[in-house]
Formats: sequence, C-alpha cells, structure tokens
Amino acid sequence: MPEPHDTTATTANDGEVPVRRTYADYRSPDELALGVWSARRTAEPGPYRPRWMVYSGLGSPLMTAERLGLLQRLGAESFLLAADLPSQLGYDPDHELAFAQVGRAGVACSTLDDFATVCSRLDLDAADSLGMLANSVGHIGLAMVASVLRDRGAADVRLVMQNDPLKEFTARGTEIHTPEQSVRIACDCVAYAIDEGLPGAALTVCSNHYDVAGAGPVLGVALAFANGLAYVDELVRRGYAVTDVLGKLMFFLNERSDLYVCASLFRTARTIWAELVRDRYGVPVPEQPPMVLMGYAHGLESADEPLVNVPRVTLSVLGAMAGGVDYLCATGYDEALRIPSADSAALALRTMQVVGLEHGATASLDPFAGSTKLAELDRWLTERVRAELDRIADHGGALEALHNGYVTRRIDEGRGTRQRQLEAGERLMTGHNVLASPEHRQLFEGRSTGEIDFADVERDARERLRKHKESRADADVRAALALVEDAAAGTANLLPPTVAALRAGATAQEIVTATRTGFDR
Repeated sequence: MPEPHDTTATTANDGEVPVRRTYADYRSPDELALGVWSARRTAEPGPYRPRWMVYSGLGSPLMTAERLGLLQRLGAESFLLAADLPSQLGYDPDHELAFAQVGRAGVACSTLDDFATVCSRLDLDAADSLGMLANSVGHIGLAMVASVLRDRGAADVRLVMQNDPLKEFTARGTEIHTPEQSVRIACDCVAYAIDEGLPGAALTVCSNHYDVAGAGPVLGVALAFANGLAYVDELVRRGYAVTDVLGKLMFFLNERSDLYVCASLFRTARTIWAELVRDRYGVPVPEQPPMVLMGYAHGLESADEPLVNVPRVTLSVLGAMAGGVDYLCATGYDEALRIPSADSAALALRTMQVVGLEHGATASLDPFAGSTKLAELDRWLTERVRAELDRIADHGGALEALHNGYVTRRIDEGRGTRQRQLEAGERLMTGHNVLASPEHRQLFEGRSTGEIDFADVERDARERLRKHKESRADADVRAALALVEDAAAGTANLLPPTVAALRAGATAQEIVTATRTGFDR
C-alpha cells in the first residue's frame, strides 16, 4: 500500500501551527482503498475540497442560462442541469400531460437548441464539468450535452450525467421503459463515452433518492451499489474492460442527518465498492480507477424559518467534505418553499466555498481518520451495507429484486423514521420541537425574491417549440427518427442516431417515441 504523505500542508493559521496533509496511516488491510485514495490525493497540496457544483434549472432555457452564468462568475465549477418533469418523462411542452408542469421543477428542455441556450452564458473554457438530470431519457440527455460540448470546442469539460434509471422505479417515479430496457439505455451512454473518449461520468449511480424515498442512507447505498453492479455486469458482458467502465461512473451518495455519520458513509463507501469490484471482477484495489463521489448538502430544511437552514446546510457541507467527496452541491435556504432564488443559490455556493477554503476545514484529507468514534461508525455502516447487499443478492440481484418487489418492500419499511424521531423528541430541530418561537418567524424569513410566471414560461415554451418545428426539414427528421427506432429494435448503441436526430431537429418526445417503438418491435 502506498505510504501516506506526512509533509506539512500549511501553517496558515494565527498560531502558525503546522497542519499536515493527512494524519491517517491506513495500516489495516480493510483500509487499503482509503490508503490508495489518500496517496493519490495528497500527492498534491490541499485544500482537499470538492469541485463546487450547482444543480440548477428553472423556467425557460434563457432563465437557466442567466442563473448558471451568475453562479459561474461567483466561482461555480461544475454544472448539473435540472430538467423539468415533462422533460424527464419524455414529453414536450405541448403535450397534454405537460400542462401546468412546464419549467416548474427544472428547465423546459426539448430540443438541442434549448440545451445550447441553457449553456450560452457559461464560459466552458473555465468549467470543470457539465451534465444533465436525464435518467430514463439518458441517451437524449447525453446526446445534448456531448453535442453542445463538441460545438463549443470544449473537449476537456468532463461529463457529470445523472443517468441512473433503475432507481426511478422505486424512488422517483419517472420510469418510461422496462428495467431491462432502462439498463440498456444507461449502458449505451457509458459505452458511447468510452468509444468516443469523452471524459468524466456518463452515469451517476445514486443512493440519494432512495434515502429521500424512505430507505435511509444505509439501505440506499446498498441499493445503489447493487444497481452499479448491474450496469457494470452488462457492460462487461458487452466486452468492455472493467477499468474503462469504472472510469465513467460517479456515485451520488447521501446522509442527511448526522455530520459524523455523513463523513463515515462517504469514506466507507470507497472501501465497500473497491472490495466489491475486486471480488466480482478480479481487479486489485490499487489498479482500480479512483471512485468519484458526489454529495448534495441538504436535509432537514424548514419552510417556517428559511434562514435557519443556512447553518444546517453548512454542517451538511462540512460532513460531506470531511468524508472526501469529489463533487458537492448545496441546497438553497429557501428550497423548502420554492425554486431557489438567486440570492439563495449564491449563498449556497458561498457556503461551500467558505467551508472549502477557510478555517482549515479541508487542509487535511480525511481529517476524522483515527477517531475512535469514526472507527465504530465505519464498522457499523460497513456491516449493515454488506448485509443489505447480501439480501439483495439473495433476492436475485438488482433487477430481479426490483421485479419481485423486494426493493419496494424494503423502502416501505424505512418510511417515516425521521418523522417518528422528531415527534418522539429523539431528534431535535431548532424552531420546531425545541426552541420554537412562532411569534418571531419574521426574523428568519430571508430575502427570497424573484417569483416566476410559470404560465408565461409554458406559453413561451409552446411557442418556441412551434417555431422550431416549422423551421426544420420534416423529411430529415423522419429519416433520423427511423434510425433511432432501428437501433432500439436491434443491439446498436442508441447514442449515435440520437445525436443525429437532435441535430436534424427532432424533439425529445419524438426520440422517446421512436425508442419505445423500436423496443416494442
């Protein structure tokens, strides 16, 4: 195992106290993955902070472009586009099921021109990464991102695609195709990224949404890892090298309630996943690509006292950074009320920056390592996650456990844990079940401003779509969609014809329809 770096990291504090890059020795065989990770990271001086990511999408493509441009000027480095619900479900703004939902939970994005507009205010030469929440329409999302990056000459910008469709069936509800067809789409995205040499993560495997759905963080990680194995298995079956596949994955994990458990969850995830890969595919831990972790600092946000969410989010940011996440975004203080306002989104970014750059919070990598408390948390989490993985395997693995209802049953068993703890007083929430001051709530309201006229957003989206369809060559669109359908009916990768269809002017809904028709042939 590589030796940890013990050189002085910094004396940049009032007492000029020397602070080392790491204090961990990782002597235990169980810490091999952490030792390899630490040696790679601490080869360079800190701060050992994540890349500052913003997860944003609101109203129209132009509104979102202006928000992303503002946040980049404030220092954001990674940009994950939040598409609205119709876009995630494969509906264009003029579909009847899109009514009153366009632009509300993200940006309305149906065409390649829409996504180009979303990115129009970004300086891609200064961006680390770009991605989109696509999941069940992953081939369309990746095709949009890859096309814009090519058109802008941004070959070095990394992908941060949230293309994990298996969780949708039990955690979010935006599934469109069967689980097996969904796995194919996700794996086509990874295969395309490998074939085309696209840097970054073409697939982000998520536990966060399982946690929020009721599974809690431990079962959530196990379900995510089981899904990850299903994706890797399929790509290996296709003939791709395990290390190439792993290099295109990112894991979006989550723990929303305890700073120390949060840090432990992220660091133990590195060990558990590395050992799963070693045991299943025979790749020694030191030869595996670094596991890339994403976090989202959020949790017990209050709609009654929005400003009090700022210290809550700050603690969540600290927990994730102490756990060694590679990418991190943070919720806005008013997100319990609305799409975050500009000042709320800016403050969330600044919160990450302060924790990442000040008070020595990230001067040392894995700063809690060696703590007796952390060691016990690590053992507990590792045992429970592995036990859950064994149960999933006993139920046939990720796909079969989804089909036979095991995943749904396990999530249902965990629902309501947080509420029960709050009602029983086991967990304290300032301003709610302790120190409640309803007569002073106005002190904590904040300055959340900038309401969106969603009816106007929807009218604009429909009109924009109408003009788009009038300007395109229908024969070219039909020919391109026929190629998407043929690819779906066979075994060819869906990405090349999807890229061609978008460039011909096809909309997301038309591509989803062609994909479904091909699957049904």
